[in-house]
Amino acid sequence: MADDVTLPGDGSVIATDDVGGRQFQLVKMAYGADGEANPVSADAPLPMAATGELVEAIEAMRMAVHSLSRSIGQMQPDAGARMRVALDSITAGLTLATLTTVGTVSTVTSITTLANQANVGGIAANEQVPSLMRLGAEAVRRNIVVS
Repeated sequence: MADDVTLPGDGSVIATDDVGGRQFQLVKMAYGADGEANPVSADAPLPMAATGELVEAIEAMRMAVHSLSRSIGQMQPDAGARMRVALDSITAGLTLATLTTVGTVSTVTSITTLANQANVGGIAANEQVPSLMRLGAEAVRRNIVVS
């Protein structure tokens, strides 16, 4: 709460705030050209100009967020360290019976459940998700420029 203090001498009154028994002068911020004062308020905040590294940092963050939002739904890491694979069916009428042991399969039309997949493209399935996450991070890191 503001407290008015009368200055000795000419009797001018200034606004202060009592904090712990000490008076701190309240100052109202204003900006503008020489001889001009535009008070700062919630409706008229202090203007700022974004230049140089700030603009580059904001642009890098914008590109990173855009990259992340573009990849949503494409890769879904599993907290249980299981590999998740999205399989699209060709048509609703094509189905495949439950597979238990398969040698070589050339064409698969529809799969309802896939479990215990050990390899994807000849690489251990457990390594796929962390590798894809690292690739995504590198793609974002590659676009960050600091000058």
